[in-house]
Amino acid sequence: MKITHTKYPEHNLANETERGENLGIDFILSSILGILVVSIIYIITPYANLGFEEYLKGFGVYLSVRFVYYFGFELLYSRTPGKFQTQTKVVNKDGVKPNIFQLLIRNISRFISVFSGISDDERAIHDTISNTFVIQDSKLKRIASRQTMILLFNLLLGVFWIYFFTKKSGKSSAELALLIALILATIYALIVGIRRIGSKVNIKKYR
Repeated sequence: MKITHTKYPEHNLANETERGENLGIDFILSSILGILVVSIIYIITPYANLGFEEYLKGFGVYLSVRFVYYFGFELLYSRTPGKFQTQTKVVNKDGVKPNIFQLLIRNISRFISVFSGISDDERAIHDTISNTFVIQDSKLKRIASRQTMILLFNLLLGVFWIYFFTKKSGKSSAELALLIALILATIYALIVGIRRIGSKVNIKKYR
């Protein structure tokens, strides 16, 4: 997807960098929320053996949470947290907020839009299907999403630790692998947290 502003000159389309930043932020945030909800469900309703059917249901819940994330934010604000970061928003062909049907189509088709980055069109596949546009507007209030990402990530770590400390039965090989990943993620979070505290201390020192 290459933005040239020649195919849709009447719209100030968001450029590739902004679309990429939107994708990264929203994918991380929606995925953390999805995994968090699935984890809470598994903690509340523990299974003796997690088989294919349970994993399939969990994946369905994960995708549902991601859909609600995108659809809810765009329905309320025409902007997801990623778009708040990049001062972009979703509009229809007339430059105003899309209707609920367009947003439904847009966010259902979002999950089959993985090849948009290599297309020749100036819009992503889910934009084309729903006849919507992502435009840049410097007048929009910019809200950074980094703190939200850190908070949700730490919350997710906390939920996983609760799961491992409260589970009484033996752990499967998949759960042991998850435990190793959890330990590494926690170490990473601690390192990042210590570095952030150190940066704040240095900033105050030189003021």
